[in-house]
Parts: sequence; C-alpha cells; structure tokens
Amino acid sequence: MLVSPHQNFRVNQPAVIAEVIDNEAIVVNLDSGAYYSLRGSACTIWEMLAQQMAVPAVVQSLAQHYADSPEAIQSGVESLVADLLNEQLLVPADGAPDSTHEPALSTNGERPPFATPVLEKYTDMAELLLLDPIHDVDAAGWPHPAPDRQ
Repeated sequence: MLVSPHQNFRVNQPAVIAEVIDNEAIVVNLDSGAYYSLRGSACTIWEMLAQQMAVPAVVQSLAQHYADSPEAIQSGVESLVADLLNEQLLVPADGAPDSTHEPALSTNGERPPFATPVLEKYTDMAELLLLDPIHDVDAAGWPHPAPDRQ
C-alpha cells in the first residue's frame, strides 16, 4: 500500500490493543488473534503514529535523533507503515495530523545509527486469543455472550 505523505493514522480500535513496556510495543489484533512486537525504532514510530502524527513529522523527528539520512529513515518509516496497514493494526484517521504530542527522544550528544524498523508477528496463541470469552460479550458484560456470537 502506498503511504500518502500527509496522511495520518490511528490505532484500529477496538480490534487492536497495544501497550509499550521497556521500549517494546506489544500489539494484539483481537480479530485475527495475532500479536506483534515492535522494538527500538519501530516502537518509537508506533508511538508517534498512534498519536496521529503524519509520516513527514515522524521522519523529521527521527532525522533529528538518528545519524542516518532522512531518505533512509523515510524509507524505513514508510515500509513499517505499510506493514501496519496490511496487518490492519493502523487505519487512516479522520482530521488533521497531530504533531503536538511528539515523544521525547533521548540524546546524550551522540546520534545513533537508525535501525530499520521491524514488525515481528506471532500467531502461536491465535486460537487461544480468539477463544477468549471476555471479548465476545456485549454491554451486559461477561458471562453473557454477545447475541451475534451465540
């Protein structure tokens, strides 16, 4: 999928949940049962995209932090965005991109090399995640199954 330069995205909620722990984003697609790991630069990019920052703003922020060329960083970001869209973890957002919530990238004077972001996918627990009865309920709550799941 070709990424529009001014497009911003949002997490595909409620089908997708995510948590960042120790510079690793753990993302679960409740519709497919797959879960994902994004570490290092991929985690940073995920956090920015989840805040609906447009791709150029993400690239600009990363280019100020990493020693690599903006073109190399842009290529890595666009590749990751395409993967996230293909896995239906992100969807296009309505409205203007947000660049006011830029996460702080720590710098101690040195600019590290940019590591190509990678989306790691795991499906070994898909059957268990898809069988979870708590996600198959309506507003009445558990243990009452949603009418379309009976």
